Amino acid sequence: MGRLKKLVLASLFIALDIIFTRFFSFMIPGVERISLQFLPHALSGIFLGPLWSVATLIMGDLLGMVINSAGEAYFPGFTLSAALRGLIYGLILYRHKLKYLRTLVAVAAVSVVVDILLNPIWMSVLYGKGYLATLVAKLPIRAVFIPLASLLVFFVAKGVMKAVGDPSNK
Repeated sequence: MGRLKKLVLASLFIALDIIFTRFFSFMIPGVERISLQFLPHALSGIFLGPLWSVATLIMGDLLGMVINSAGEAYFPGFTLSAALRGLIYGLILYRHKLKYLRTLVAVAAVSVVVDILLNPIWMSVLYGKGYLATLVAKLPIRAVFIPLASLLVFFVAKGVMKAVGDPSNK
């Protein structure tokens, strides 16, 4: 895939990330933001690879804070979380034949590493909430989220591949 095509896709994924995260989401106070932001994150990993995906998700996080911070102060831990999301999705999904099981593994890895283990640390630093309390509150949400998000990523990626091309064709 050429650099221009990657740049255009990265821009699209940044825009979708901002729209899904900042405008079409809702919060379960102190626990979880529910949105479709995982779609452009995973698609970025599938189509752009780990390094481009890391840069794309960092830019999405930073620009999203500038555009609509929802009254929150910037915290670099969540930018690190965004970078890790891009890295994990890129390492697991880029240049591999897209299969549901691989998608499930990628979504589960991101959910466990970033959303279950790392983000509760940031929340405890920011809001003084106990790490374990936040972690326990996230577990049932993530148990439902992982298989549903995996299905959505799989089918949306298949559709996008028809329009853009399959990145696993080396």
